[in-house]
Amino acid sequence: MDVKDVRIFCEIAFRDLSYNATTQRHVSPTEIGRKIGLGEKTVRARITKMEEDGFIKYYQAMPSLSLFGLGLITLYRFEALNLANKRKLLRAAHEIPRIVEAVDYLGPTVSIDIAGQAVEEIHSAADNIARRFELKKFSLGTRKVRDPGFRMDRLDWQLIQKLRYDARMATADLAEDLGITPRMAEYRLNKMLDSGTLLIKAVINTQKQAGLVFYEMELSVEDDKRETVIEKLRQSYGEKLYSISSPSSGLVLASMFGFNLGEPEDSASASSEIEGVKYCQLLILKEFVEPRKYNWVDQSVATKLDA
Repeated sequence: MDVKDVRIFCEIAFRDLSYNATTQRHVSPTEIGRKIGLGEKTVRARITKMEEDGFIKYYQAMPSLSLFGLGLITLYRFEALNLANKRKLLRAAHEIPRIVEAVDYLGPTVSIDIAGQAVEEIHSAADNIARRFELKKFSLGTRKVRDPGFRMDRLDWQLIQKLRYDARMATADLAEDLGITPRMAEYRLNKMLDSGTLLIKAVINTQKQAGLVFYEMELSVEDDKRETVIEKLRQSYGEKLYSISSPSSGLVLASMFGFNLGEPEDSASASSEIEGVKYCQLLILKEFVEPRKYNWVDQSVATKLDA
């Protein structure tokens, strides 16, 4: 894989669950190509190669959390006293309600997104996790989940349930399973996607990740230099910087990738020297913790169907 391959993958895998609208169930090679400077046919061929090689494991459908009355997501870092405690947390993460995403890093650190109706509710859930597994807890900021204002009916929920772990399922097969026409299936799905009610993302097969390193730099910055620091990072790292955000005052999170283990440390050292940066913490990604099937989201969808 080269830089362009990884950038394509990042565009279809690392989707912000606060839900900006996306317009297609299937990957849009034209849109991705325009963003990263490749032709539509080239993007399509590269995606197909990643699918055939098994780097892309499958495509997952995720309904907007606002459909379950969850309007906020808070990102936490949890630091374990030892690796045994971290493993216990990761094994249990699938059973803990409101955990939206979990990322395991080398060493004692795990990042977890927790959803809720109010900040106090989310903090309480995070406190319970910290106590249960003897973890240090750090909140990195809260973001709102956009409410698409979409009125769901039983067929919409059935479509989501069918697509949860097979979001590229052929429309004809989907329609046959639900006893509707392919045209109706596509129409309903497009309405949900256009509104931001439904999000589709690729899931990586970490066993096929040889030679590719994802990592994150957590930078403490002088608040009046934040935008300057962000621009400098973009200029310095180009396409290898696939996401950058400032979830709270004085904090910048830079998500990056490289092709050898030396790159993350070199990037962190260089970034520490940028004017306005107080310090830079380096986190090397070990694994995106894949949700087990029939987790709390699946249960919530089933509850809507039973209502």
